[in-house]
Amino acid sequence: MKALISVPKGVTFDTFFPPENVKLAESLGEIIWHTGEGRMTEEELIEKIEDCDTYVALWGSPCLTARVLENAPRLKLMTVLGSTVTPFVSEAMWDRGIRVISGFDYFSESTAEGAIAYILAALRRIPFYSERLKRSGEWSSVSDFTDGLIHKTVGIVSYGGVGRHIVRMLSSFNVKLKVYDIRELPEEDKEKYGFTQCTIEELFSTCDVISIHTPYNESTHHMVNHRLMSMIKKGALLVNTARGGVIDQEALTRHLQAGDFSAALDVYEVEPIDPSDPILKLDNVLPLPHQGGVTTNLRRTLTADLLRESAAFIDCSAPLKNEISKSYARGMSFS
Repeated sequence: MKALISVPKGVTFDTFFPPENVKLAESLGEIIWHTGEGRMTEEELIEKIEDCDTYVALWGSPCLTARVLENAPRLKLMTVLGSTVTPFVSEAMWDRGIRVISGFDYFSESTAEGAIAYILAALRRIPFYSERLKRSGEWSSVSDFTDGLIHKTVGIVSYGGVGRHIVRMLSSFNVKLKVYDIRELPEEDKEKYGFTQCTIEELFSTCDVISIHTPYNESTHHMVNHRLMSMIKKGALLVNTARGGVIDQEALTRHLQAGDFSAALDVYEVEPIDPSDPILKLDNVLPLPHQGGVTTNLRRTLTADLLRESAAFIDCSAPLKNEISKSYARGMSFS
C-alpha cells in the first residue's frame, strides 16, 4: 500500500496518530505525510497523490475532484477517519469505481454513548449540583430533586448509525422505546430491542425524552420545527447530538424560554455558538460545545483499524468492513 495521509500535524493529528499509529502506518506500506502547517490544499493534493493507491482524509482535507483524479491514476481507496464522507467524495470519484471506508460506525457508537451521558446528566441535574457543591459547599436537602431515566418513554428520531446504537444501549435501561424513521424498520430489531415504530407526531407528543439522530441535509433542514415542538409534553427533555440545522433554533429558544420543556444541546445552527446567545443563559438547558462525537480513545482505535483495513484491501484484496456506498453517502450529513 502506498498512502497519502492528508492530516496536518498538530493537536488533532496527535489524537488520531499517536506514535504507535505513526509506527503502524509506516509498517503497512509507503506513507506520504502532509508536512504543511495548515490544511492541505487541492494543489498540494495533486502534487502528492500521483502514485498513491490510498488517500487518507479527515476534517478539512480536499475533495477528490475530477481534477485531482486526473493526477491519481492508481488510486483505489479513500479512507476517511471521520464519520461523514460527503465533503470528500465526488461523482467523478464514484464513476472511477474508487471505494470508500470511514469511521462512521465508531463515531456513531461513541455519539450514542454521549447522548445517553447527556440525558442522564440533564435528568439528574449533575452539572448544577456538582457546581453548587464546588462553589459553596452546599449539600443536598429534601427540597432538592433529580429525575431519572428508568421507566421513562424515550423517543429516538431516525434509526441510522447512531440511532441503532442508542436503541441497543437504552434497551438495558428498562425504558419504553419508540422510534421514528422514514423506512419500515426490521421486525427482528423491534423484537430484539423492544421498541415500537411510530409517527414523528406520536413520538413528540408522548415521549418523556426525545433524542435527535437525523443526518443533516436539504430535506432535514428544520425538520424539528415549531409544530413538532408544540407537541412536546410539559417537562420532557429534548436532546440533540445530530446537527444544529435539524432543529429550528429560533423556535426552540422561544419554547425553552417559555419553560415548555428542557433540552440538552451539543450542536447549534451556527458553531461555535455566540457566547451571548440567549439559549446559553437558560436554566432548563444543558449546553455542550459539540463534544458528543468520537472520544479520544476511539480516535486512536479507529485510525489503527482503518489503516489495517486499507492495507488488507490494497495488498490482499480483502473485503471492506467499513465501506460507505454511494447511496448511503447521499444520506449522510453535509459536514
